[in-house]
Amino acid sequence: MAEFSLNIQKHVKAGLVVSGKFDGSHACLAAATPGGTILVHSPHRQPQNVNFTDDKQPNKRLSWSGELAELQIGTEVKSLCTGRLGEDEREILLVGTITHVLAYHVEDNADVFYKEMSDGANCMIVAKVGWLPHQVVVVGGNCSVTVLDARGTEIFWMVMGGIVTSLAVYDFDGDGENELLTGTTDYEIRVQKEDVMLWETKETAAIVALTDLPNRQFAYAVDNGTIGVYEAGQRLWRVKSKHKVASIGTFDVNGDGVPELITGWSTGKVDARTYNTGEVIFKIQLSSGVAGIVEADYRRTGKPDLVVASVNGEVRGYSAGSATQAPEPGEIVRELLAKKQALQMELRQRSAAGSSLYHGSRLAISLLTKRGAARVALAAGPGLLVHCAIVFAEGVFEGETLVTHPTHPQGELEIALYPAKNDPVDIHVKVYVGPYGADLMQVFEVTRQLPRFCMYELVPRPQQIPEGLLSNGVVADVAERPQRIAIWLNQSLILGEELEVAESGPKAGCIEVWLRGMRDDKVHCFKSNASGKVTIQTDDPTLAGDVIQSLAMYLGVRELNSEATFPAEESRMLDALERVKGLREVDARLQAEAAGGAALLKSIVIRLEDARILENVDDMRRRLTQLKNINGDLIREHEIRLNSHRELAASLKELNVGVQRAARLRGRSQGFVFQVTAYAICLRIYEIAARTFHRMRYFLCIS
Repeated sequence: MAEFSLNIQKHVKAGLVVSGKFDGSHACLAAATPGGTILVHSPHRQPQNVNFTDDKQPNKRLSWSGELAELQIGTEVKSLCTGRLGEDEREILLVGTITHVLAYHVEDNADVFYKEMSDGANCMIVAKVGWLPHQVVVVGGNCSVTVLDARGTEIFWMVMGGIVTSLAVYDFDGDGENELLTGTTDYEIRVQKEDVMLWETKETAAIVALTDLPNRQFAYAVDNGTIGVYEAGQRLWRVKSKHKVASIGTFDVNGDGVPELITGWSTGKVDARTYNTGEVIFKIQLSSGVAGIVEADYRRTGKPDLVVASVNGEVRGYSAGSATQAPEPGEIVRELLAKKQALQMELRQRSAAGSSLYHGSRLAISLLTKRGAARVALAAGPGLLVHCAIVFAEGVFEGETLVTHPTHPQGELEIALYPAKNDPVDIHVKVYVGPYGADLMQVFEVTRQLPRFCMYELVPRPQQIPEGLLSNGVVADVAERPQRIAIWLNQSLILGEELEVAESGPKAGCIEVWLRGMRDDKVHCFKSNASGKVTIQTDDPTLAGDVIQSLAMYLGVRELNSEATFPAEESRMLDALERVKGLREVDARLQAEAAGGAALLKSIVIRLEDARILENVDDMRRRLTQLKNINGDLIREHEIRLNSHRELAASLKELNVGVQRAARLRGRSQGFVFQVTAYAICLRIYEIAARTFHRMRYFLCIS
């Protein structure tokens, strides 16, 4: 049962609920409304001590009404967080919009700093990262991460491949210092230590929430309703729902001293799971969708409560150990009846006349490449047919599950798979086999892993090599025995026969593999010689980066000399740099024109007011006409600025994707090309960025 409940009688925006001790001791709740207003609820406020609505203090814009205060932002709020900055014990409230970040001191009712953000502030946290000495504000924007100090000064900037939607900090490598965890709209989760990327993975949809857990673990939620937990880079579990996740957090609901993962859903359901297994141990249902979940000592008992807020303003609080759910009337009886029915069904199946037919039956399963797809081939035993097959593969199918039900049962069945990325995929297959017309079937469950490069099939050496392969590619010196490289190829590709290295003759120790990409029908070549020199001939820099990363990870290579050549990619990136430069100049000019138009508009309004006071109708009519014309010009200029901003954002995203591709080839350090180019863009030093891309020769460092 809830320890307390209340209703603030305001609509709250999902995902924008936080708690903070704005006076240093009392926990308050802060939330954003769809209209751009911040609500602050303080159950322990004493109005007689401080009068925030005093007319003698017109600069104070936080207006209190009993326990509830409102802070007008004037634009849509994108992110919200609280935390301590500096030596002050009192926490401050940080509000992020598409244009700026506002740090506000609720207790003093005054701004701490106001920082314009050209990339917006989609998400924010106040945290301590390992490479900086103090608490900082980490802001995730449009393809970038910005770190601000206590005064709002930018002290770190980093480019990302997509729009940053979630942030967290936790100790990934166990060195006692926090690393930065980021989630983006390009489905990727990354762990950064300053300018070095320690780890990355790709999920099946945009990342919407991240939170740290004990024992080097973190939880994540994605836009398609999936939640899960990773530990030191390995996923422990994941579950998927047809509903969307509104908020995730941690709280010890059963009082055992170990926090559980709390998830709030768009349907109003709140559940608690053990973070090691994902088992649900507690759940409640609100009357409307969940807006946020926070941990706060809302009753001043010395122990934190689990505070849940809904989008309709309902707030409930649960204490540790008291959040237990009483079973509904008849629930235990229904569970026992379900078990009884399952046991009766099993008894009928075991006593059926045809059950002995399946004794010793087997199912053959194999992977192959055919007709432009990676395929799973199933073959039933003698006298048996495949009636149905269910395949679960993350990120391969829409909805992650494919059910194949042939019109007529058949002895063999092939299922086509089309993975979109070069990542290994675990596939789980459930196959129903039995004779024709049988009511009783045997179910086989098998698990296989699709190799990383399963969408590339082995082809003979072409008689005429495309010109693009001769001028594009990567040459690396791995200094490894050819046999180990051959083993890696056998594990990374679907091959009919294992690849073997010749031990004698003119091609002793040499490997030459020609591949055809089944996604785009392009030809690629992988070569290596006896001395360990690897050549990747391809015009696809993404594939080259994937091959370099996979090979280096398998061989355990820490440092790798490599030379990459991609003229088309270089030209495209230089064009993007020039577009960004031109759009920046256009944006600056449009801002100056808008400022001039606004000043002129203000002057005309003043003259119009003077004409009204003097009752000069002709002058009023003339000023109104001028006002109408200038207003129309400002609207048109705004549309031009909006289109220019969209084009600039698209160009920056294209540039950032190219930087990410270059970073996967690894520069002098893991982030050399990535960070040098990023800072060049940030500081508008386009010549440095151009030279960085023009060289395209790196000393690779794989970690």
